[in-house]
Amino acid sequence: MSKITRTIFIITITLVFLVAFSPSYNSLNIDNLAYVVGLGIDLGENEKYKFSFQFSPKKSSSKSNSSSSSEEDSEQNASSTINTIEASSIDTAINLMNSYLAKKINLSHCKVVVFSEEVAYNGISDEIYTLTNNSEVRPSTSVVISKSSAEEYLNNSSPILENMITKYYEIFPHSSKYTGYIYNATLGDFYSNLVSIDSEPYAILGGVKNEENSELSQNKENSISSNNYLNRS
Repeated sequence: MSKITRTIFIITITLVFLVAFSPSYNSLNIDNLAYVVGLGIDLGENEKYKFSFQFSPKKSSSKSNSSSSSEEDSEQNASSTINTIEASSIDTAINLMNSYLAKKINLSHCKVVVFSEEVAYNGISDEIYTLTNNSEVRPSTSVVISKSSAEEYLNNSSPILENMITKYYEIFPHSSKYTGYIYNATLGDFYSNLVSIDSEPYAILGGVKNEENSELSQNKENSISSNNYLNRS
């Protein structure tokens, strides 16, 4: 093979690789991805389910003025965006949300999946199989059954000692190490127990403190009752 032919061959191969990998690079660019930190599943009105996608907050590129308080900064960091959509399945909801946002949904940072109590009563095995088969969803994702709607649970999940909602979702299940009210129920454990013949799947029971729960403890200030504790296994 002559030197000219070899040069042409190398240039051709290089161009082929550039053309082949350029679209994939653009599609996976971080600017084209929407990271989900929480997924809520409720019964829908027009479709089978209503899905709530909670997205990680965008960090502001501009620095705050020196006069801004640290409390305001914490509230800004803790804020998140929740979009809802009705669909017949998780995969359909993701495809519809991709079109709506003009970004690709990414579940690699999803920390919690919340099912409403009504959805759980009807059975969630199909949804668990779908999430488990999704290569982006981590087995360490927490599974919560909410006595309120899943959308309401996500909207009212406000960390007290953390300034990022993602950190809160990551830490609160581990309180099972020092309390008996919460168990670290993960998607991987739920799936393993679901397919096992000698065990049953379990999840964290959650809810939102409402006026009814407040009335139960109005005469017990500065105390916590097991009747209105909101996260337990």
